[in-house]
Amino acid sequence: MARLLRFPVPPMNVLSIQSAVAYGHVGNAAAQPALHCLGHTVWRVDTVTFSNHPGHGKFAGQVRPAAEVAAVLQGLADLGVQDQCGAILSGYLGEAATAEAIAKTVTQVKRANPQSVYLLDPVMGDAGRVYVRDGVPDAMAKMLLPLADMIAPNAFELSLLADQPVTDKDSAVAAARRLIARGPSLVLATGLRLEGGKVATLAVTEAEAHAVTAPWLDRPVFGTGDLFGALFLGHWLEAPGDAVRALRLAASGMAEAIAATEAAGSLERALIPNLERICHPPALLPAERV
Repeated sequence: MARLLRFPVPPMNVLSIQSAVAYGHVGNAAAQPALHCLGHTVWRVDTVTFSNHPGHGKFAGQVRPAAEVAAVLQGLADLGVQDQCGAILSGYLGEAATAEAIAKTVTQVKRANPQSVYLLDPVMGDAGRVYVRDGVPDAMAKMLLPLADMIAPNAFELSLLADQPVTDKDSAVAAARRLIARGPSLVLATGLRLEGGKVATLAVTEAEAHAVTAPWLDRPVFGTGDLFGALFLGHWLEAPGDAVRALRLAASGMAEAIAATEAAGSLERALIPNLERICHPPALLPAERV
């Protein structure tokens, strides 16, 4: 498997609006280290502050009220630095009302810097279950999806947003193109289970679709989508427009992360000790056209 060239690029400022945990690597605790390793500066805004991922069975902490998130974002606007923001990444929302503050910020940043990009990770649920508060899926679909340049749903979230089943690569491509008709130019469909113990990640545009497949790890590991979104965005900023390159690098980095986490036998991703290999994988998975 060939390696892809690393491009010398100036660091970008990435506004990352996601969850925060003290223990483990989900949300901003996954995205920030990855984006830093890829050479980018992160403007971090947390939507919740928890002790750990709720998947451990218990946790402590609180959701950041939408007004508080909005105040932090307005503080950035008041600094007059929005024209220096190269990308926005948003993920888990504690409240539906937070989507309004994000939408306002995305609009302002794009007005100040038309070259900026917005990647929406529509964190809603997985494996047939919605696990966010009432109103969050609807707010993401109505307020954030139309503003997104890129969106990275897992297979379940893609099915919810497109309102149609997603069971294989063809149905994933069809669902992705329904979303493209509503705003984004690129859909990254993650976590698509295939026969033979494989999982696919797809990059779909209006004209093309490519997929990378890897072994499926049949047990929960927290923060998979959060890390993938940060890796894809970080690599995209190195070579804007080259979705296949970013897909291969991000998916290969995820394979490195999954292998390290499996070796550690942990629910939490083995991120920091393996960060360089995850962000700059030594070998790349191939991409096939769908």
